[in-house]
Amino acid sequence: MHVVDNQKYHDYQAARAAAPAWRNVLDEYVLPAIMFGSIGAIAWAIRGTDGWGGIDGTVVPGMAWGILWYYMCHRRGVSCYGVPFWLGMGIALGGELGYGQYVSWIRGLFNAGEEIIHISPWLGWLWFGITGIGWGAPGGAALAWSLSERKSATVWLGRIIIPAATAYLGWIAVQTWPGLFFPNHNLGIYDGEIGRHLDRTIYTNTQNFTVVSWWLGSILVAVFQRDWLSLKFNAIVAGGFGPGFALAAIWCLGYGFAAQYIDWWKMWELSSGFNLGMLYVIAFGVAMRHIPRRVDSHANPSKGSWFAGRVFEIIVGSLFIMTLYLEQQFWESVLLALMFAVFMMIVAVQPDMGVDVQLCQARRGRVLWIYSVMLFIIVTYHGATSTLGKFLETHTEEMVSQYSWPVERFALFLPVAIAVSLVGMAMMTRALRSPLDTMRSVNWRLRLTTLTTVLGLVGAVSIWPSKIGVVYALMVCFAIGSIVMIEERVRE
Repeated sequence: MHVVDNQKYHDYQAARAAAPAWRNVLDEYVLPAIMFGSIGAIAWAIRGTDGWGGIDGTVVPGMAWGILWYYMCHRRGVSCYGVPFWLGMGIALGGELGYGQYVSWIRGLFNAGEEIIHISPWLGWLWFGITGIGWGAPGGAALAWSLSERKSATVWLGRIIIPAATAYLGWIAVQTWPGLFFPNHNLGIYDGEIGRHLDRTIYTNTQNFTVVSWWLGSILVAVFQRDWLSLKFNAIVAGGFGPGFALAAIWCLGYGFAAQYIDWWKMWELSSGFNLGMLYVIAFGVAMRHIPRRVDSHANPSKGSWFAGRVFEIIVGSLFIMTLYLEQQFWESVLLALMFAVFMMIVAVQPDMGVDVQLCQARRGRVLWIYSVMLFIIVTYHGATSTLGKFLETHTEEMVSQYSWPVERFALFLPVAIAVSLVGMAMMTRALRSPLDTMRSVNWRLRLTTLTTVLGLVGAVSIWPSKIGVVYALMVCFAIGSIVMIEERVRE
């Protein structure tokens, strides 16, 4: 993040200094929290619906929050083009974590294969909290690192090696002391052949604790490097979502009550998305307080360090993209990663073609922003084709499931995906010839209300004909209302 419109940034700071405290709280936190929370609620519930996998589905809320983050920065004269991509990719890694069996644990029920035995409910709540930390940690860390001005090889080696080492130690701890991590281990139920439920417990708990160990390593490296922004983000996003995720699971205690009217699982997902959205608003407030000290910190790097940084970005970004569809449509992720690598490599070599590095920085930001929006649309529509086809009656429920792709589903997906990709590539090509970064006038009210409406429609179609759709409609109203109020206050 850095200031690219000094006048707009100065006007923002002056208005903030002149406003009463209650007005600043309303403008800086309350209204943005409603906007982030409501849109995040819908997007997080979409993530948990048939059609999307764990990783690609989590891109939907992650990039939606990233787009909102970009909007908030744009209104203040601040550039943060990379946030949608790295926030989306970072939090998507958390999408691989499982937690379904904990729903029965908080009710004191533990499935041991042939029988149901007792478990202390607090263990279910504990593991929900651990899972919440694991979901939030990669997104919070990736966001903080993308905003950090510290990009040296030594810094990145620490960020990679130390969390990886603590994650490995966490895995070793689970293997060494299984009784601490697998409930009812003392009964000997994990010996010999185990059923599907116990196998799931072993896999899920091991994975979740390993990711939390990685989070502890990212905190450790932040302390060693005195990277206070990363430390704060780790505490706010991951540390806050741990208890928030567990708290939202209270809805699951309603199973068996009014099931024909209320999808308790969806209520939990809506609440989780709202909670995490509010945490990102708090993180945004922290990030903005770091801006004044770094207004002029985006000076030109050398050509060598610029190229090395871009190569590293291409490798890491492409690997993230490749994970999107490992379980389905692998070639789709290959093509998306290839597109990312090609355009970012063109940016990387432009200084050798005589282009000023500062201009290359601006072009990199524009390319990354356009690619992020394109990827967000493709991933969202990719999952939506599962239930959209059933809604339009182009295929039946028996023909399609979360990972099934009959010809009818391809017919729905490919024309839209190809059109969006072509438009995205055309815009990125134009961005490669763009002038220095400027804060263009944008009709944000139209763009954000369109985003909210489309996500609401995707969410409604994805759960059709469930009555929980009325809550989606309520979230859409909250989101649009907050957008209108924010825009009106900007004009005052």
